[in-house]
This record gives sequence, C-alpha cells and structure tokens, in this order.
Amino acid sequence: MTTQPDPVFAAIERWRPLWDAYMAACDIEDGEASDAAVDLVYMPAMTALGDVYRTEPTTPAGLLAIMTVMLEADGDHLDIIENNEPKEIDDAERGMIAIFRHAKRMLEAMQ
Repeated sequence: MTTQPDPVFAAIERWRPLWDAYMAACDIEDGEASDAAVDLVYMPAMTALGDVYRTEPTTPAGLLAIMTVMLEADGDHLDIIENNEPKEIDDAERGMIAIFRHAKRMLEAMQ
C-alpha cells in the first residue's frame, strides 16, 4: 500500500513565500513604498491562501497544519479562540470559523 503525502503541505509550501513577501511589504516604513509592494503581492498571497483553505487535509498532521495557517493568516481579526463572532465577516471567513471549530474538536477527540 502506497501512502500519498497530505496535499495540504504542498499548498502551504506554495503559500508560505507569498505570505512572507506580503508581510514584509506591510512592514515597509515608507507608506507609498509599502502600498506599492503590497499591491504586487497581496492578490497572489490571498489566492494561494484560498488554495490552502480549499485543500482538504488527509492526515491529522495536515489538519493541524491548516489550522495553524488559518490562525497565522486570519487569527488577528477573527476571534475564533473565544467563540465570539467577529462583527464584520464574509461568508468565506464564516466558513473558516466553522471548519476550524470542527477540526479542533476532531483533534481533541483523537487525543
């Protein structure tokens, strides 16, 4: 029996450098330079993040990895740890919250 690698890890590897470039662009102190850099990397980073979220993990480790990405990329503005509904969220974010809560319960049940 051949085991296939969890596809979520490949999606995360494609997302990671784009996210790092986006975060670096946000850290540029000159506002105009930062805006210009963000304009170049924002959409590719968000597209890659969407690809991560659409990739179904096939292992507990993959599930934990996608949850970690979710917290890193969206955790600052989604208060999902305290079970509070953020005031302004879109359908994608609402879906991510539901997935995160379900996955968290699954991982806790596995322990």
